[in-house]
Amino acid sequence: MNQLYGHETTRQRFTESLAAGTLHHAWLLYGMKGIGKHTLAEQLAGFVMCDSQTACGECHGCKMLTAGSHPDVYRLGLLEGKRDLKIEQVRGVLSFLSLSGAESGRRVVILDDAERMNNQAANALLKGLEEPSAGSVLLIVCSDLERLPATVRSRCMLQQCSPLSDADVQAVLEQQENPVQERYLELAVNLADGCPGTVSCLQDEGIARALLEWRELIADPVSADIGKIENWIRLHVKTVPHLLIARMLAQIIYPSLQNACDTVAFENREALQQALHKCIRWPGDVVRHSLRAGPALLACILQLRTSLREMKTA
Repeated sequence: MNQLYGHETTRQRFTESLAAGTLHHAWLLYGMKGIGKHTLAEQLAGFVMCDSQTACGECHGCKMLTAGSHPDVYRLGLLEGKRDLKIEQVRGVLSFLSLSGAESGRRVVILDDAERMNNQAANALLKGLEEPSAGSVLLIVCSDLERLPATVRSRCMLQQCSPLSDADVQAVLEQQENPVQERYLELAVNLADGCPGTVSCLQDEGIARALLEWRELIADPVSADIGKIENWIRLHVKTVPHLLIARMLAQIIYPSLQNACDTVAFENREALQQALHKCIRWPGDVVRHSLRAGPALLACILQLRTSLREMKTA
């Protein structure tokens, strides 16, 4: 089992409820992508299946869980190449929860990507939440709480999971099976924004070097060489995660927006804010509206550049 960093409050709340015999049958772990919610769910399942309820790692239950072969633990997530979790998958969960435990008195389901359930799947899950079987524990992992129906949310123990500290992010990146190289670690920690899972791609030196070059190119958007930026986009926009491209832009521009004093006209500040939001929305807009990523990003940068210039000359 991967070592878990952060989320101490959730672990304490869960283990205290487990020890007191008051454990809620459905825990909804929600928060940003890449902060370790799935790893947290695995550890919580470990507490339930451990002979001593401590996730000791040594007992028979813990060893089976680590090997991924515990018969009383069921894992469900988005299948590769699929956009939704289907009703058939959720029905499989409900069938599993209706069984008696093979090795213990409990059954645990880890349901990942819960926000990707279609309406039929969510309605099917609701039945299991309304009529939980004895000894069942459902650990639901979600990155977009608002996409879950209110009827599902209201029947779960809601537990918000927060981004990690920089120290924990660094520890995660250093202890991965394929760790981020030390020379790219500072870049990775800064870009992670508390979510180490979003920067695991920096294990690829090509992506790490491209992001360093991107940071240098956009360090001063007003005087940046648009030709070089356009060339970088042409070479790298298909391989470098769009989220990180946009996040680096935001990190560079936010100080200008925050430092805009009262002497800067409201219209200029508003124009800059709108241009920045367009950059932040760019990754999602590419998917939602089937945009060509390169031209859309260049348009965002040109609008951002114009807004910055107008604010400085106003």
